[in-house]
Amino acid sequence: MYPEADFFTLFVDPEFLPEALRGRKITTSFLDRIPGAKRIYRHLLPLYPLAVECLDLSGYDLVISADGAATKGVLTDQHAVHLCYCHSPSRAYWDQYAASRRSMKWFPRAVFAPVSQYLRQWDFAAAQRIDGFIANSAYVADRVRKYYRRESVVIYPPVETGGAWIAADPGDYYAAAGRLVASKRTELMIEACNHLGRRLRIAGTGPEEGVLRSMAGPTIEFLGRVGESALRDLYAACRALLFAADEDFGLVAVEAQAFGRPVIAYGRGGSLETVRGVAVEEIGELRSGDLSFTGVLFAEQTAAAVEQAILSFESIERRFDPRAIQAHARRFDTRVFVAEMGKYVDAQIVSRRRRIQEASAGRRGGAEQFSLLPRG
Repeated sequence: MYPEADFFTLFVDPEFLPEALRGRKITTSFLDRIPGAKRIYRHLLPLYPLAVECLDLSGYDLVISADGAATKGVLTDQHAVHLCYCHSPSRAYWDQYAASRRSMKWFPRAVFAPVSQYLRQWDFAAAQRIDGFIANSAYVADRVRKYYRRESVVIYPPVETGGAWIAADPGDYYAAAGRLVASKRTELMIEACNHLGRRLRIAGTGPEEGVLRSMAGPTIEFLGRVGESALRDLYAACRALLFAADEDFGLVAVEAQAFGRPVIAYGRGGSLETVRGVAVEEIGELRSGDLSFTGVLFAEQTAAAVEQAILSFESIERRFDPRAIQAHARRFDTRVFVAEMGKYVDAQIVSRRRRIQEASAGRRGGAEQFSLLPRG
């Protein structure tokens, strides 16, 4: 959308830089120059506010921050329009603070408490400087309202759906994709497929990979980091995508649906917006005929709930309409994002200029009125 834009970021790893960004002007923070920073970046969280505020954004008229931890806190010129595309207020020290502390040993837990208090105060203050918030889902918009006391407009992230196809004969496996981290709850899908003897193909890598491999049975296959082409093939030929995370949006669920494949998802968070799902307990009440649904939703993050959802899905599997599922996914297409984002940015620029003009006129009017007052 903005081919001449410059980029500012805390860290950059050239190995994973998208082709479209190679050769662009990218400025990193001083944290990026710390030896081994890319391995210990999570431990540098207390320094994020300082690093962000040290970035020099002088001279820019429009700043769009993609925020999940600290980038909203950049300092801009007074006249600049600063819009924040918020993926979520940092969950580690907001809504998941207690869970984060429980997962730590005693010393990190003791340090995390005062550090989190400081980060929350800084994060809230930074949010008050934003001219306009965009949330990537209604789920996140509610979180922005609760923790920042700010309203936001919802514009869903862009998903490339145009090149997706519907396979004539899908395979016999279930699919999962994403970073192998604790929050994705991949272990629930593995346990369910182990018990049912169902094939599960998992794309992605991450710190939990070793643990997950150790619990996987013979029907579980780890694909590692896959390219775009292999990922699309994985989606197109699967029976359904398994999705057990409480996500802010859930990009992979939309990507799978773009290929006409149903999603079996945890019925909370972004999944309620990206999947037109039927609850497991309601499946027995469905009438015959094709479904208007695009997936099945389970109510608890347990292996037993995933297992029951798989069996419930299989009982109505043939009634899902791949073309209807694909049509639903196109609501999140990149073209929709570009149109909505462009309209919002333009409106915010006009609004900001109007406020500046009105404030300037008010100051001139006040000066003239004061000059008419008698001396003494």
